[in-house]
Amino acid sequence: MTNVEFEAYVKQLKEDGYTVLPGVLTEKECDAATIELERLAKDKERGGLECIFNKGRIFERIYQLPDLLQLIQHFLGADARLSTAHGRILEPGQGDGNLHADGEVSGHLRQESQAPIDKGRRIISHTMSVNTIFCISKFTKTNGATQVVPGSHRIESIGIPETAINKARIIEADRGSVIVFISTIWHGTSKNISSDNRYAVVAPWGRSWSKGSYDLCRIVKPDVLERAGDEGRIIFGLNSRAPYLEHWQWDREKGEPKPGFMTHEQN
Repeated sequence: MTNVEFEAYVKQLKEDGYTVLPGVLTEKECDAATIELERLAKDKERGGLECIFNKGRIFERIYQLPDLLQLIQHFLGADARLSTAHGRILEPGQGDGNLHADGEVSGHLRQESQAPIDKGRRIISHTMSVNTIFCISKFTKTNGATQVVPGSHRIESIGIPETAINKARIIEADRGSVIVFISTIWHGTSKNISSDNRYAVVAPWGRSWSKGSYDLCRIVKPDVLERAGDEGRIIFGLNSRAPYLEHWQWDREKGEPKPGFMTHEQN
């Protein structure tokens, strides 16, 4: 990625709330991901499509892409951490276009987190999280591609205005592309009116100090963490985990107990 290209992506993210990075994954990688998603979907009821970085080597690619990480870190900081990674298979007839903003379950849009002083306003002054959707299938207007309301990440109200709903735009993207968007943008799936499944991997990222959807530092498998290299402790949140011992027993730099104070909590 050249500096000019990078600045163009940043500009579109700031203004429209989303952008598309083409050619991030190869056709071969998309084929491998499709096969793995079909395999994992057989155990969907038991979370087969959740936290898939633990369930297939191909899905470790989502945090091994320098250009994508550069863009994410530009908005979330050098210590941005992965929130989760889920597989998505949208079958023919599925997809209802339900527009929403992320953060309703465990984030800043959760109903219980709304303080009276907020007066129905959400955080838009800073980017709290960035979502990425890997297009394992080509995203088209007929197969349930993601739709967004451009610029809605800058709308302060929690509820989406009716005038914004009519401005929803379906994002068409080639296979192997990654859709990147600010999580406060109003978005949702369009309906899959084609005869084929639409495959994708959804991987949101957050600020290191914010709570994610999962406690990945406990979930990530040791071999997956090892293959992630030096950046793995940042990506999976080990370096930003809250101390579960007294501070004098805790190594802040490593995000783990000092020698002699290891407990069953230690990965």
